[in-house]
Formats: sequence, C-alpha cells, structure tokens
Amino acid sequence: MKIQKLYATNSERLNSSLGILVVFCVVLYSLAILQDYVFSKVQLTGFYWYETMLYNIYWLLFIPFIQIANYFYSKAQPKSLTNKILYALSTGFMFSLLHIFFFTSIFILVSNLIFLEPHRFSRILKNVISNQLYLTIIAYLFSPFVYEYLKRKRRLKKDLPTQRTITVKKGTRRIKIDIATILFIKTDRPYTTIYSNNQNFLHDESLKKLEKLLDTLIFLRVHRSAIVNKKHITELKSRKNGDYDGILTNGQSVRFSRHYRQNWNELLNH
Repeated sequence: MKIQKLYATNSERLNSSLGILVVFCVVLYSLAILQDYVFSKVQLTGFYWYETMLYNIYWLLFIPFIQIANYFYSKAQPKSLTNKILYALSTGFMFSLLHIFFFTSIFILVSNLIFLEPHRFSRILKNVISNQLYLTIIAYLFSPFVYEYLKRKRRLKKDLPTQRTITVKKGTRRIKIDIATILFIKTDRPYTTIYSNNQNFLHDESLKKLEKLLDTLIFLRVHRSAIVNKKHITELKSRKNGDYDGILTNGQSVRFSRHYRQNWNELLNH
C-alpha cells in the first residue's frame, strides 16, 4: 500500500511540475513565433510558417529534457548547498549540450524531409549556439533549485492537521492525546497502538487514516506498520541491508524500512 502511495505521490509531483513546465514552454514557443513574425514585418523580410514553427520547437524540447533533469536530481538528492551548486553546474552544461545537439539533429532530419533546400547541420548548430546557448544554460542551471522550491512548496501546502489532539478509548473513558507528545504509532491489528511519552493507547483507526491527521513534516512513515515522530529520534543504526533501527528518546527501537527511505533519508544527514 505504501509503495503504491509513494508512486501516487511522485505521480502527483510530476503532473504538477509538468503542467507548469508545459504551459511555460508553450507560451514561450508561441511568443518566439510571434516575435519572428513581427520582426519579418518590421524588417520587410520573408516569413515562413513551417520553418519558424520547426525552429522554435527548440523551446518545447525543454519539456522532456527538464523532466529528465529533475528525475536525475531527485535520485541524486544532493544535501548541502555546495553539492547542489556543483551538481547544477555539471548537469546544467551537460543537458544544455544534449539539448542543442538533439534539437539540431531533429531540425536537420525534418528539414531534409520537407524542404527542397534543406539546412546544413553546422549552420543551424552555430545559429543555436549564438542565440540560445546562454538561455539554455541558465534554464538548466536553475532547474534543480526551482524543482526543490516547488517540492518544498507542495509539502507545505499539504493538508496539515487542523487538530492538536487525537481522541482514543481506554476502557470506558475517552482520552485526548496531545499530538505533540506522540513518539510513534504502530499497527497492532485490528488496532493501532499510539505510544505517547510513557503511555500506550490502543486506537481503532487505521494507520493510513492517522497518517492523514499528522503533519508529514514531523511524522514520518518509516515502515508499512509504523509512523515516527522525527523529533524523538536520537539515533539510527544500520542493519547492513538498507534498513535501519531508529532509537527514540524513550529507548524504544523502531525499524526503518529501506522501501520507505524517501520519507526518512534526510535523517541520515542530520
């Protein structure tokens, strides 16, 4: 279930980022064509729709290339600012070159198919380097930082808990637990067990429902059967297989599964 949720979350992120990117690139593509048209009218030069539409596909190629660049960034996950800058510099120039050569190749291929007098590779390459290179480098250099900003913004906009307490039953009583005092929650089928300071409470809500009530910036799903308050984690011990044991402030241990590492990986660098 959690793996499916991770895929769904990643899909939502991709769809959101992709939507913004597509709109931006389509607008840029349209404006570039309009600019060529206005320039041709002002300078009294010829204007050829097919040629300008083909040439300005350059801007639409940012859609797949930036998505690929962001995918690799999400996998690399550089933590320090220095590493992020070094990563942006190295991949920025690499993706800029790939973008330029891929576009030039596509342009020449289509040009040979539809034009009576096809363009030369060297001429188009030189033209792109002269006019678009600096913009392309800037786009790919800043792409990781924009991606990081949007990711943080999405996380902050998630449905944060509107309640500060969770009500549980204990015998004939109903007790309100301050969410801030919760150390971790584990599945204890058909119930869940909430560990709050030195008390344990059985609760009849599922772990999935409780997860929606908790602040995901503080409460991390670390296992298919456990959610942990990261403020109460004192130590992580490797199991040598990708899993870790998280030691809490009360001395208890909770297993951190490698399958949920995306949720708790940042803790390894603290």
